[in-house]
Amino acid sequence: MLPLPALKGETNLRRQAEGEIIFDLGPKVKEDAIQTVLSDVSGDNVFLIDPDPEREDLLRIHIGGTTLPVSRYANVGFVAREAALRVLEILGDSTPETLAFVIGEGVLDGISGVIVKFNTNDLKISEEVMKELQGFDLSVIERILTLAEEIRDEGREGRKIGTLFVVGDPGELQQYAKQLILNPFKGYAPEERNILSAELSETVKEFAQLDGAFLISRDGTILSAGTYLDVDTSDVRRYPGWGTRHLAAAAITTKTDSVAVLVSESGGRIKVFRRGKIIMRR
Repeated sequence: MLPLPALKGETNLRRQAEGEIIFDLGPKVKEDAIQTVLSDVSGDNVFLIDPDPEREDLLRIHIGGTTLPVSRYANVGFVAREAALRVLEILGDSTPETLAFVIGEGVLDGISGVIVKFNTNDLKISEEVMKELQGFDLSVIERILTLAEEIRDEGREGRKIGTLFVVGDPGELQQYAKQLILNPFKGYAPEERNILSAELSETVKEFAQLDGAFLISRDGTILSAGTYLDVDTSDVRRYPGWGTRHLAAAAITTKTDSVAVLVSESGGRIKVFRRGKIIMRR
């Protein structure tokens, strides 16, 4: 873990949101490591996130002497959430109940530092589901689940909508992809269409109104929207209430090494498909 020195200098605090504190360490401590000011979090449970000196598009998290990359595309909450998921992957059952992530000076939005606190029980996906999701970036899946919840709860223009996200290898997915409309994400740089970017939230919600699915690579890059999945569903077991999205989600995750997240327009439920079966409901 990252041992943090005692706080030096004056610190100005203001609470921005639940679990998040914005702070300015002041000139006296800017040359020191960013430190936690959360009195109820042990220093051993605090992790420092700072810029990668070799890549401007990445942040790094330090875990027990190991440095790992963390996405920089998302806002501070999602950066810290991804970091928390990485800690869970490494420490497993020994992960402390409470973690704090300190995002260093000048990293995001000109803020001197941000502390984000997590209760790890709120982050944990069941062990069974974790096994099913091996090989996938959990921060990408969690981000899609968050967007799915917002789409379900908010709808669009006063009405409920449903949509489908499919995450997998582009080469595999595109064998079954046909565009219903011109692909709205075509031509943009990968970093401009990464699902982890908070700036894309409203764009994704708008395009969720389109018929068809979002196709997303394992690293979170959105490949397309409004995409019809031309996949044989004749072998898919049909359950009461299942529509074409359910059948497509089951079929595509059977034919390819992929994960599908479905938002049901009628029932408002969120379902995660893997290998043709539902592995999670929200």
